[in-house]
Amino acid sequence: MKKFIKLFALFVALMASHATFAQVGKTITGTISDNRGPLPAATIFEKEFTNNGVSTDENGKFKLKLRGQQGIIVVKSIGYLSQEINVSTKTTVNVSLKEDATGLEEVVVLGVGQTTKKITLTGAVSSISGTQIRQSPSASLQNSLAGRLPGFFSQQRSGQPGRDGADFQIRGISTYSGGTTPLIIVDDVEVTSDQISLIDQNEVENVTILKDASTTAVYGVRGANGVIIITTRRGASGKPTLNFKNETGLQTPTQRPVINDGYTTLNLLRERLAGLYTNPLTSYADYFSGDNLQHYLTNDDPYNHPNINWWDEVMKKVSIQNRINFDISGGNNTVKYFVNLGYLYQGGLFKDFSEDQGYNSNYLYNRYNFRSNIDITPNKSLKIKIDLSGRFGVTNEPNDKPWNNGGTTFQYLWNGELSSFLYPIYWPNGLIASSSSSLTKPNPVANLMYSGYNRSYGNNISAVTSANQQLDFITPGLSANVLLAFSTDYSFSSNLTRNSGEILAYTYDPATQRYNPVTANLYRMGALTRSSSSTLTKKNLNIRAGLNYNRDFGKHNIGGLALINRTTSTVLPVGASTVTLLDPYNIQGFTGKVNYAYNQKYLLDLTAAYNGSDRFESSKRYKWFPAVSVGWNLGEESFVKNNLKFIDFFKIRAAYGITGNDNIGTSTFAYQKTYTTGASGAIFGETPQSYTGIIEPTLGNTNITWMTTEDFNAGIDMKLFNNKLSVTVDYFRKLTKDILTTPGLIPSSFGAALPPYNLGRVQNRGYELDLTYRDKIGENIEFFVNTNLTFAKNKVLYRDEPAYLYDGLALTGKPVSAVFQYTYDGFYQSLADLYTAPRLAASTPLSSLQLGSVKYKDLTGDGIINANDKQYIGNNNPNYTGGLSFGFSYKGFDISTLFQGSFDYIINMNRGAFAYARPDRVSVPWNLNRWTPITAENATFPELSGSAQNGFDGSGSYWSTFWFVKGDYIRWKNFELGYRFPSSFSKKLHVNNIRVYANGYNMGIVYTKLPTSVDPESALTSSAGEYPQQRVFNFGVQFGL
Repeated sequence: MKKFIKLFALFVALMASHATFAQVGKTITGTISDNRGPLPAATIFEKEFTNNGVSTDENGKFKLKLRGQQGIIVVKSIGYLSQEINVSTKTTVNVSLKEDATGLEEVVVLGVGQTTKKITLTGAVSSISGTQIRQSPSASLQNSLAGRLPGFFSQQRSGQPGRDGADFQIRGISTYSGGTTPLIIVDDVEVTSDQISLIDQNEVENVTILKDASTTAVYGVRGANGVIIITTRRGASGKPTLNFKNETGLQTPTQRPVINDGYTTLNLLRERLAGLYTNPLTSYADYFSGDNLQHYLTNDDPYNHPNINWWDEVMKKVSIQNRINFDISGGNNTVKYFVNLGYLYQGGLFKDFSEDQGYNSNYLYNRYNFRSNIDITPNKSLKIKIDLSGRFGVTNEPNDKPWNNGGTTFQYLWNGELSSFLYPIYWPNGLIASSSSSLTKPNPVANLMYSGYNRSYGNNISAVTSANQQLDFITPGLSANVLLAFSTDYSFSSNLTRNSGEILAYTYDPATQRYNPVTANLYRMGALTRSSSSTLTKKNLNIRAGLNYNRDFGKHNIGGLALINRTTSTVLPVGASTVTLLDPYNIQGFTGKVNYAYNQKYLLDLTAAYNGSDRFESSKRYKWFPAVSVGWNLGEESFVKNNLKFIDFFKIRAAYGITGNDNIGTSTFAYQKTYTTGASGAIFGETPQSYTGIIEPTLGNTNITWMTTEDFNAGIDMKLFNNKLSVTVDYFRKLTKDILTTPGLIPSSFGAALPPYNLGRVQNRGYELDLTYRDKIGENIEFFVNTNLTFAKNKVLYRDEPAYLYDGLALTGKPVSAVFQYTYDGFYQSLADLYTAPRLAASTPLSSLQLGSVKYKDLTGDGIINANDKQYIGNNNPNYTGGLSFGFSYKGFDISTLFQGSFDYIINMNRGAFAYARPDRVSVPWNLNRWTPITAENATFPELSGSAQNGFDGSGSYWSTFWFVKGDYIRWKNFELGYRFPSSFSKKLHVNNIRVYANGYNMGIVYTKLPTSVDPESALTSSAGEYPQQRVFNFGVQFGL
């Protein structure tokens, strides 16, 4: 009997062994779908051999040949819950994936090889998918993030082709000195804020921003301002998938200057000529003599009495933007690839006056993008990545030398310095017109036609190679990784130019009836001057090696990270001396991280980075940057599950840490003394001789060290009502210390320029709110609504300022971007006002004041208006920013829109709408409500003498609260309408996934108190007349092959 039992057991074992080995080489086929039908691009791989996988085709079908013995496959797709299927007894499976309504299984990229799931995340992180980014037709990537990510502040100040990228910060500004831009990482390669504009949207898989110390501490030296991580797309197993996309857009300015015609302007000038003001412009007398003024009204003599709107004459109604993308992806179990080619063209707003000259003097931008991401899995335990990318751009703009004083054509158009009545565009005989008036500026048509162009080229190439080796033979969950990243940025220029004195333009003398060249004896233009120069070559090399560990022990999960890192950046000015060439900047360090989770309920994360930077003296170069964060998935507790059924997920978290910043706002080697040759020389010898000596203009400070930020964050994450409503709330507080500051308490009598010291402190605090609601109506309509709001307000705690006579003048206690100006107190309405008014300076005679001028409050009561009467009037950086987006889809149709806004800040209108409000050039509608003896009671604008005391001089000497207004705005940022054709229709055309769409960017301003001619973001620039922001209407088609 015992012998029989042994034989039977042996038989069963053999059969089981046969069944096990029968899995090897077996082919599994099937279809993957969701509740709407077949699911293309889903990933199916063998659990035992994760590198053995395929992707579904456009019909959701797949075929996988097994290599292992377990017979278990894993099915995954972005946005869906993964499933494991036992196929040991099957050859065909059909799997229906359920949507991941919670998003808790979504993997969050934290950089330096780290990833985590949302359910176990303890830090403050926000992310956006590449699909959402591509809904915006903006040419610059960062512009597509505005209003979508809580904590992301941005201001797009210009719309110039190739230079329209927004300035941005994460959670506002925390220092008054040094860098405030976040660290930007693209697939482990550090890029600058300018280079992020060059990234092709089609390459992007997602963008993640790290906002607190628990997530940025691993970057130590550079994590104080937050981190932006851009992950690009990669290939998946399956046959090659080719995608093509073409977009064509129409660009128009969001705002344009509004000016009065020549007749109205001359009538305002006549007020000054009539003696209503103390400085009449008698040089304009000829324009009012006889019937001259009547001719300007009737426009019956356009050559001798022109009425030119220069904006309309030189600007197009629309310009073109075009974007083309082609990408291919695919692979097998060993090699996967993604390759993208992209092209972008942005046209300029000027009319093409130079076409006949054989060159283009308009603004324009051409950009070519290339990316190749290759994943190699030579065996079960080794993964290798080889990434190569390049961006090549050409920026063209008019030669603005003819303006002489450094201004641009746009500045003259916006500032109104091109009078409408001085001269026509051409004389009757076709000659370029000009005027002999001292106020005449060069004819902009002539400039655009003959002055040439300035052209700059920028080439950026990066290469990344990394390898990850699983070390399960040592202990399960352990892996080692190495990375080598190199990038280079090279720029040069090629110009073809001609100066104003070399351009043929003519004045007309009615007495002799002759046309005379503006430049005496110039009857033929000389050749254009060609010049070129190379500017900078920047090289960055990053080397990283580390160990990762992640393993489950029952309900316990333990993870760890240990790495070493070194980055070397070198700037090579072309043609510089050898000494200048050898100017590398190095940072290196060690990072360790341990995280623990119990049952995905109780979470702990510890980080420590020991970083060094050669910007400091050797004993000050290294510093520890620690961080700790904790989390509690409260929703998993029985007292929540059993009593609060509407709560699907509820996590509370907190983090505290210290991060650093070595970009402290001074030269690379500020700790060293500097020497130069003296200007006056020295006397030596029996026979006195003067020699040039060596002097020490600036003292060194060997104690200069890091600027550090103590960062605290507390937040909650919730999913409610069957995961329909998502809520994230964060509170943060930052204390930045050791800000580099030049001492203000030591008098100038010390005799030397003092070096800066680590003295300053700034506090920045605020909160974030992010709400998303998703639901369905019936089976076919899906919709979402998202809103986010961020409040961040900073305050200078200490700056080592001198003792002011009046406390209100100190920056300490005020925001970093505080504005101090005079207080507007109405206009001078009577002679009594003039006699009793405080003077503008001790030496200002009473006769210089006049009725209708701006009056200022004498806050000190000393009878004199001077700098002591200035006070804090507001902040020119927004304290609030936010966005509102919503959309829905119905079968193949989808529609979405985004509104974005900023609040609680002020704008100087003298640098915007009123900058050209001078009637000796042109006049604007606000001038019509100027002060005169008749309009005195209701006037809202000062008299038109152009006096500096009214703030017209542009120097800021007498700017006041009259010029500063609230900059709050809400902008309709994006809109997209699309339709994806059914697969049955696509097959007839032998393509797949055909989608047509129309979208828009900068659609319009919904709310603002600013004049219609002012864009609230462009007006924040330091000078009026930037290239206006662009409204883009875009049409596109995409399909796969």
